[in-house]
Amino acid sequence: MRLAEPLDQATGLRRLFAPEPPFRSLGVLGPDPAAATRVSVALARGLGRRGGRVLLLDEANAPHHAGGLLGVLARHTLGDARQQGLPSLAQPAGDGIVLLAAPDGPAALAAWSEAELRDLAEDWRARVEAPEWLLVNGAGRTPEQALAATADERVLVLPGTRNKLADAYAVLKQAQARWSASHWRVLVDGAGEDTAQELFASLADTARRFLGLEADYLGHLPRARAGQPPQLLDGARMDRLAEQPPLEAGAGRVNFEQYWQRMWLHSRMLVETGRPFGRQARR
Repeated sequence: MRLAEPLDQATGLRRLFAPEPPFRSLGVLGPDPAAATRVSVALARGLGRRGGRVLLLDEANAPHHAGGLLGVLARHTLGDARQQGLPSLAQPAGDGIVLLAAPDGPAALAAWSEAELRDLAEDWRARVEAPEWLLVNGAGRTPEQALAATADERVLVLPGTRNKLADAYAVLKQAQARWSASHWRVLVDGAGEDTAQELFASLADTARRFLGLEADYLGHLPRARAGQPPQLLDGARMDRLAEQPPLEAGAGRVNFEQYWQRMWLHSRMLVETGRPFGRQARR
């Protein structure tokens, strides 16, 4: 993401007649916060290196936040948007990624009025080019609360052990019940290829039988060593993820500003239903 060119008459005309830029929302969820963050960073880097403009909205708290893996110290969070403006909170993180820390995401959004939401979105449009991808790391949030659960496309991070299958399925079921997603992909973390395929097959069969949901296999990542950056997915899998056609207009597709409205509505609904803004409960 780069700062927009100076606003002048020519710029206004270009924006007026230019086609709407592509936009896709991708949420990352899973029962293991550390694994979900590793996958979020790996996906963001993969998409960024393909040339995409990626905004990584990080819901995770320390020590599992994405900033730690990206080497970025987030000095402000989404809760500071009223005073700072959204563009001022976003920090370049390399590989075409811009990081926006949001451990206070639902609470911050719920506190905004609809007019403030509109003004903040318009301020972003005026100052910063909209991302092609908004990747939401929902690590550490319950599926009902996570902003990641509002994304049209989602990646479920399945830990590479059989005793985590039930927890991973619970995350998928609860997120799907909260906001129905058009695409679910499963990435197995910390397992070899054979084990990963077996775990995915078991989860996919359960989701098909009880939820009527078809999940795609995105691949696996080997167990990460302490202090090492997350391994990227191979180019073929990243291409398949990125080239999956987005929703057509009229089928629920939203643009960048409309997606902020969706996250705001989600947060306001949490307030109205009396659900607290807390970390993911231990299972």
